[in-house]
Amino acid sequence: MSMFRHRDFLFCSSFLLLWGFSSTLWADEQANAGQPSATEGDVDLQKESLQDLHARLMDLNRKTPKGNTREEMFGNYRKIQEEMLEVARVLYDKAIKGEDAKELNFAAIALTAQYRAQTFLARLGGEKPSAAPFEKLASEAKELFRASQVAKDDFQTAGMAVQVTVQSMMAVGQLDGSDAIAKLTPFLEEVSQDSRPQIAALGKQLLLQSQLQLTPSSGPEDVARVVGLLKQEYADRTIEVQDVQTIEDVLTQIERLGQTSAAVQLSKFFAQKFAASDQPQIKQLASRLEGTARRLELPGHQMELSGTFLDGSSLDWASYRGKVVLVDFWATWCGPCRAEFPNVIANYEKYHDQGFDVIGVNIDDEKSTVEAFLQKEKLPWKTLFNDQPGQTGFNNPLVRRYGISGIPTVILVDREGKVISLDARGPELGRLLAEQFDGK
Repeated sequence: MSMFRHRDFLFCSSFLLLWGFSSTLWADEQANAGQPSATEGDVDLQKESLQDLHARLMDLNRKTPKGNTREEMFGNYRKIQEEMLEVARVLYDKAIKGEDAKELNFAAIALTAQYRAQTFLARLGGEKPSAAPFEKLASEAKELFRASQVAKDDFQTAGMAVQVTVQSMMAVGQLDGSDAIAKLTPFLEEVSQDSRPQIAALGKQLLLQSQLQLTPSSGPEDVARVVGLLKQEYADRTIEVQDVQTIEDVLTQIERLGQTSAAVQLSKFFAQKFAASDQPQIKQLASRLEGTARRLELPGHQMELSGTFLDGSSLDWASYRGKVVLVDFWATWCGPCRAEFPNVIANYEKYHDQGFDVIGVNIDDEKSTVEAFLQKEKLPWKTLFNDQPGQTGFNNPLVRRYGISGIPTVILVDREGKVISLDARGPELGRLLAEQFDGK
């Protein structure tokens, strides 16, 4: 679970496919060494081979937007995406007519490139984009998936086709308000019945994920349905590595919706399942889920805190009783963490003399990095740092104790050492402190 979580599915999917597309291109580049790269000027794309069109896509993918102003760079980037879209369309039309796995793989790369370009063009446009291009992509991706079935061992093409279908249909739902899940379900059921075991497993996993979708507007009934579905699905089923991300994503969504009781219940359920796993990489995640449940149950209860400050002195947590304390988990590389500092400093200056304090818990890997940052920024409060081998970053004992997998994470503690809030950021921090010190 990461704090940099999606709220805009379209943006998330474009990022994921950008990564996947770039990886595919770079992986294939070595195999295509010596092939001609794309060139400027008028070229009859219809006369180019599949290999040449693929090389042209790679060249466009490497291009960096140019320009002296933001507008010029965006204009140049738009042009690159339009060129990529044109090349990818020709590549698909030529490759889908092929009969062997390599030609169909070119078609899959072309569809992925089209989705990438179409998504970024949609985001760069000033007006609401049309859903039609994404509907066409979904239709073509389904066609490609069915064509890939003739090659029993062609898992890459089939997997890419399924992915483009799912992402394109989700984009359609975002753009026209239709029920994308309902439209996707018959296709995913078809994929889950595929004769290739790997593809069938992918279909089943995506089908489950589609049933577990929650949105920012989801209510307690939606959350209860998802929790029940997950518990039923994994009651007697062995958890595999590929299941972990799905489970953690759902837990993240439920926690973000403020459904704390459901998040705690599910965290404890899967902590037990993970602990019982025969796979070490899954078993070790059990303690993190236990920590997540422990953190979510903190409000109204005492928070345990220990550690060593950057200056080498030990934290005397008991000495902070009588103060309202913000415990701030952060890192120098975390932009949202740094962006929140002015707000925390403003509240520190306003309420420090009345008994407000802050304890930073830094999770950088290198102590020198933190010291250099604080030398420049001069935060007025003390910062805990653990530089013991194997205990830096997200392996920090405090981070693991409270199941923290994304930052910034802040915990506000009252004068008695009991937690007031797990979300004391921005205006909410000021509001909570006003309640504590001004009685408002």
